[in-house]
Amino acid sequence: MLDSANIVLIGFMGSGKSSVAKNLGKRYSQSQNPSQNLSQKTPRKDTAQNPKFTRFVLDSDEMISKNLGMSISQYFKRRGEEAFRLREAEFIAWVCSSVKNAIISTGGGMPIFNDVKQMGFVVYLEIGFDEILSRLDSIQRTKRPLFRDLKKAREILLYRKDIYKNAADLVIDASKPLESITQEILNHHLIKA
Repeated sequence: MLDSANIVLIGFMGSGKSSVAKNLGKRYSQSQNPSQNLSQKTPRKDTAQNPKFTRFVLDSDEMISKNLGMSISQYFKRRGEEAFRLREAEFIAWVCSSVKNAIISTGGGMPIFNDVKQMGFVVYLEIGFDEILSRLDSIQRTKRPLFRDLKKAREILLYRKDIYKNAADLVIDASKPLESITQEILNHHLIKA
């Protein structure tokens, strides 16, 4: 049976957190049994009678940006990284006190500077730097200031990998197809619940 714990997605920029969160949300909204692969004909017995499958998607950076009334990059320029990390800590406190049944896509730095485990079941989407680059076109790279200096971005990813792994309840190879990643999260979350 699924519990009300949030599913928290962490990983580097471009690892697919937002896409996976949206796909998980779609799976929860399309079926009374999100663990059932959409190609399966019969539901799993352990979840078929459970009506508690409602989940909603939150993107931490989007929510913080809306709350601030400006983009994250604008806030970084005006107030600095330390002020932004305080806004992330406020987001985490809000989630811990008020949010259940959510799928949360975090900013890439959130688990580096904050304890994300307290928000729920943490899934690290692990992916190599070259795979990330192959996913991002030039327009997407310009929207992500960190990718202006590829050497530095690669170094940051290497530094963060162990931190991401230590913060995670589950590590998933994010180079797999989206549906495979989604199914793997659902399967593991059901076992944990």
